[in-house]
Amino acid sequence: MIRRLKGNADRGASLVEASLLLPLLILLAVGLSEIGFLVIDYITVTNSAREGARTGAAAADYDQGGIDADDLILESVEEAACNLKFGTLTEVSIFKADANGDPIVGSINHYVPSMSGLSCGNSSTGLVCDNGCPWAPSSRDRVPPGFDVLGVEVVFTHSDVTGFFPFPTVTWSETAVMQIEPDTRGQQ
Repeated sequence: MIRRLKGNADRGASLVEASLLLPLLILLAVGLSEIGFLVIDYITVTNSAREGARTGAAAADYDQGGIDADDLILESVEEAACNLKFGTLTEVSIFKADANGDPIVGSINHYVPSMSGLSCGNSSTGLVCDNGCPWAPSSRDRVPPGFDVLGVEVVFTHSDVTGFFPFPTVTWSETAVMQIEPDTRGQQ
């Protein structure tokens, strides 16, 4: 009479099951981490667009000492975009928006990173205007009742982080639109 130990057969089956499931679980974990990194960058870009629009709504027609409202907007966008961990800021547009929040043709200031890239904490921005910037900050209306509406669009690219999967490079944009605030300095 041959006796078999019941535990040995169970251990072998568990080892086979683990060897089949472990690679799938690792793939799932890496894939979810890639998606998580993308979401982190997207939230960062959303915040940078909102911060730029807030700054633009408050600064509106600011122009003193060689610094104008667009410089202030770009500085706040860059400051927030420096938190991008796995993406790259590719362009920023500051535009006059219509009632629906859509850009008005001919009033879009388009900025791209200079050769030196983003400044991230320096006083000068790493973005330069590449279309002549037709909507001058000095022309923005902040006198009631005809307040202009200002929009900021931030575009970024995100590449895969782990390199484990052949995820494509993704280019996304986020737009924030706000009405320009009235002049509270008493200089209307």
